[in-house]
This record gives sequence, C-alpha cells and structure tokens, in this order.
Amino acid sequence: MVVWTSPPPAVLPPPLRRHVREMVGYRAEGMRPGVHRGLPSDTLTMVLAIGAPLRTATSWEALDAGSVDEQAVVLSGLHVRSALVLQPETWEGIQLAVSPLGARALFGAPAAGLPVDHWDAADLLGDALRRLSERLAATEDWQTRYGLVTDFLLGRLAVGDGARLRPEVAEAWRMVRARRGAVRVDDVARHVGLGRRRLSTLFAAELGVTVRTAARLVRFDAARRALATRACASVPGRSLDLAGLAVDHGYYDHAHLVRDFGEFAGLSPTAWLAEEFPNVQAGEALRAPASVP
Repeated sequence: MVVWTSPPPAVLPPPLRRHVREMVGYRAEGMRPGVHRGLPSDTLTMVLAIGAPLRTATSWEALDAGSVDEQAVVLSGLHVRSALVLQPETWEGIQLAVSPLGARALFGAPAAGLPVDHWDAADLLGDALRRLSERLAATEDWQTRYGLVTDFLLGRLAVGDGARLRPEVAEAWRMVRARRGAVRVDDVARHVGLGRRRLSTLFAAELGVTVRTAARLVRFDAARRALATRACASVPGRSLDLAGLAVDHGYYDHAHLVRDFGEFAGLSPTAWLAEEFPNVQAGEALRAPASVP
C-alpha cells in the first residue's frame, strides 16, 4: 500500500512569488518500482531529492541500454518530451514549479540555457546546491526544509541576472498564459509591437521554445491538470468526458487532445491516467495555487 505524506505547500515570501509558482514537499512509501513520466508543462521544474538521489534517463532507449543518471537536484527547462524518472519504493523531496521568466533571476541563465535532456543542476548552481542538499537531509521538519530552500533562492536572487529579460518577451509569455494557449502568433506579435519573425527569434532565445510551442505547452498543461482533477473526483464507471475537456481547453476535438498527449506524454490520456493514477492523486493533494506568470 502506498502511503503519501503531504505537508502543506510552502508560503513563499513576496520576492519569490514573482518567480516561483509553487514549492511542495512530498514523501511516499510502499511504491511499486517502475518509471514515472515527468510531463512537459509551462514551468521549469526543480526537484531536490532528500535521501536517495533521483535516477533519470533521457529516453526509453537509454533506459533499456542501462544509461541512467543520478542527481540529488534536478533542474529542467521547458521540454516537449516526458522526463523518465525511475520510481523507487520510497520517494522524498521538494519540488518547485518556476516561471520561465524567473530563470535569469534565480539561476543566472535564461530558460533557453537550461537542460532539457539531462537535468543535473550542480554545474549551474555549484557547491551551494550541494550544501543545501546536505542540510535538507539533516532535518525531517518540513517548515525547516522550506526555509532552507527559501533562503537558498533568496540568495540566488541577490546575485541573479534579471536585467536582460526583454519586456516584449515577458509580455508575450504573459499573453500566451493568460489566454491558456489559445493565441495566434501574429496576434501576440502585434500585441507586443514586434514583427512575427523578430518576436519568434527573441522568444526562442529566451525561453527555449517557439511561441507556438509555448502555447501548446500551456494548453496541454491546463488540460492535463483538469483531467487529473476530474479523475480524482469521478465516480467509478462514469465517463471523464474527454471530448468536453478537449473543447474546454481549446482543442478542435477529442482526437486533437489525444494527439497532443501522444506527443508530450507518449500515451493517450486514459493510458496516462492508468499508469500514473497514484501519482496523479498525490499531485492533486499537493497542488498549490499557481498565480505568477
């Protein structure tokens, strides 16, 4: 039987709320060993493992070949394929969802400069990250752990690079998110006062994906969250109404939603739920409100 410990999400201080959408702790015991899919989303993901390191693979082919990396801290840019994480019997750590607009301020590099096929953050964040991992492992109190991570991030803000973010790129990202991905690139370019080609160049150089891909990620993430909420609240045997979910989130039809799931998750929506449902349930319990760009 899987037992999840779900401490309340961290209450972030105002300087971090601009950049971090949520910080949540988690612990699970009695899990069935397997492979967890870390799905693409519209946030940068940072995971600080406590105890055993995370074991990840860049692809199913790499996993089959035994090519597995181990990291105490994982940090990824905006990616369009599932991250493969080997799921042990016990999992513990802290996960942060970071706005891509906050990458320079927190990590000293644009979101485009963060890895999307290997996720070790040590090279980027240095010895301070190693010391943070050691201190997290030395306490079992979640509020103390949150405080340690908060202090680390505030320290990063003090030395980060937030000055070079183009306002047109920031506004384009905010527009894409505000409209849940239901935007045309030409309309976004017109809104920020740039030509389509110029916006596309600046946007990809800063965020690592095109405006169109960013819109797809925003739409997919919103649909995936809504699907998780429906699945956790549904009565056994009752339809999840995927066609209605698709229309509600800007897809042309059910088939369009399934195609996006196939590309981003590697599975259909129902197959993803069947594979990940214990983690989906835990994610719903751990979720904090997301309100920053």
